[in-house]
Amino acid sequence: MDNEKSNDPGEIDRIPELVAAGKLTENEAVNLIAKEIYQTPFRFGLAGYDEDFRSEVLLSFLQKGSFILERYIPERSNFRSYLFASVQGFILTQKRNQIRKMVSDTNVKHYIATEDQEYEKKESGHLSVSCPHVKYQAVSNENIWRTMSARCRQVGTSNAKTALILALKSSYYIPADYVDDVSSFCSLESAELHRLIIELNSLLYAKIKRRNLIVERRNNAYYFHRKYFMQMKYCNHEKTNMETLSQKYSKQTENWQNKNKLLQKSRYRVCPTNKMIAKILGICERQVGYYIKRAKGLDKENKLIV
Repeated sequence: MDNEKSNDPGEIDRIPELVAAGKLTENEAVNLIAKEIYQTPFRFGLAGYDEDFRSEVLLSFLQKGSFILERYIPERSNFRSYLFASVQGFILTQKRNQIRKMVSDTNVKHYIATEDQEYEKKESGHLSVSCPHVKYQAVSNENIWRTMSARCRQVGTSNAKTALILALKSSYYIPADYVDDVSSFCSLESAELHRLIIELNSLLYAKIKRRNLIVERRNNAYYFHRKYFMQMKYCNHEKTNMETLSQKYSKQTENWQNKNKLLQKSRYRVCPTNKMIAKILGICERQVGYYIKRAKGLDKENKLIV
């Protein structure tokens, strides 16, 4: 099949026949269909959506195109109708994904706002967050370190303190379920460790803001990198200035890759200093350094317990 004829409605219906006859590979067929979807979105019910949404649908099709070809049964419908129904399924899935993301973002913002309000109260010992495995009377930040010595005889005080320091060092990245696990291991109430982490992260605002700015720019560059890639692959080459499009693609690709490299540098890592951790626990900075060094030693020996 001539690629330039692929946007003829009748030609698309011949694709399964050409694949079966060995005149087209599955990969070639998927690319021809993707080109048709990109160039004539109105034929697939995509005309009313923005380019970002259409790109997500097209990516979904590219990922599952071979499977769609294999499932086609000619006796049930013509191929174009089958394709239309498949694309409608991808549209529905993308809508659901957008709704889930919106709900998730809303819930996260609500959770953060609620947590900030709760921890600003003086009665922080009355927080409802708790670990079911450990029931201890809550203590202040400054007393946690000393209290652990009496509570952690079973797992070893050194192991518990090492785990606590590592959790605080990873305060920005540690998942909530890990916080509960570490709390239990360290014989702390979950609320106590959550409180420490929230207070530490509040001191990292400038670092978080700086990293988020780069992440936002990286994501924006990736969006255009992907957009221009699809345009180059599926646009009508005779009607498009391919040199200009290629330059745009190269620029955004380089920008995206550079931002990824920046995010790997220590300047953009969100991590509390040993001094911050020492201050919030009421211990000396040297102790924090000792337990980080101890953790590295255990890691080399494959003896990290947590």
